[in-house]
Amino acid sequence: MPFPPAAPNPGAPRADAAVRSWLARFAICQSPASQQNLRRARITDTTALAYPDAAPADLVRLTQWLYWTFIMDDDFDDGPDGRDPARCEGALASLVRVLDGDPGRTPATRAFADIWQRMSAGRSRGWNKEFRRDTEDWFWTYYEDTVDRATDRYPSLDAYCYRRARGVGAHMFLTLAELGAGLDLPETLRHLPGLQDLKRAAAEYTGLNNDLWSVAKDRSVGVFHNAVVLVERHEGLSPEAAADRVAGMLDRCADQMLTAARELPAQLDAAGIAGPARAGVLACAAAYRKFVRGCFDYYYRADRYTRPEPPRQGALTPVHDLFVSVPEANGPG
Repeated sequence: MPFPPAAPNPGAPRADAAVRSWLARFAICQSPASQQNLRRARITDTTALAYPDAAPADLVRLTQWLYWTFIMDDDFDDGPDGRDPARCEGALASLVRVLDGDPGRTPATRAFADIWQRMSAGRSRGWNKEFRRDTEDWFWTYYEDTVDRATDRYPSLDAYCYRRARGVGAHMFLTLAELGAGLDLPETLRHLPGLQDLKRAAAEYTGLNNDLWSVAKDRSVGVFHNAVVLVERHEGLSPEAAADRVAGMLDRCADQMLTAARELPAQLDAAGIAGPARAGVLACAAAYRKFVRGCFDYYYRADRYTRPEPPRQGALTPVHDLFVSVPEANGPG
């Protein structure tokens, strides 16, 4: 990890209180098992570390967004929505309809409609276009994974690394780094090669690092979309050697991030970008690096990754019917 740590965002306590009332409003994750799952994950810590410079109101919506994506990820990874292609397609189609203005008819989609509208508020057309593209790309990786499971297909490592960066939502969260840094770059500037290369390498690093920390959990629920598991299968390595191989891939991503950051000033000179625009690009690159470092530090703090999960009692499970319609009277009002 070549980037220095930053102090966590001091607005974390306010953001944590806001997200709890928001989840209750939409009746999401209110069971004891779900609450335990969220406590173990310490999701507010992620936003506080990954977006250390976010303004208080922005940190609240970033935290609510991260909670919602975390809950969706567990639902598709551990629950029935990620085991049947037709069911997965239906759930994802309902989320895409929200992107097109549907208010939602299930706990998952109603909460999504609310946070999607607030995430997009006040942002430029170019930023919203990129954020929507990244979000849709994230959605459909769950369908790709579900079809793989249904056919017992283990993707190649190269294909998986590309999908994993999308599947962990890294591109989406890096686009949000602009919001967390108080930036909204002109669309052209996002296409500077150095910024594109930095974002791509940061996204791949984020996905692979998550795999190293979550391999035990993934094995426990039969998930084979994990770089360590795929290296074991395709290259015949032991679990320890496979983890070392993935760590080497992280080193390569880190080198690519450093190279991209070094090349960016010369690209700004060549493009004649100076003044506030130049400062904004460099601040965005710094926000990408802070995001990667914040995610790196987060895993050491979360029981979900550092302590074995306690046995679940009876039928309690943190996965619920988030895509089952409920009467309007039971909604948030």
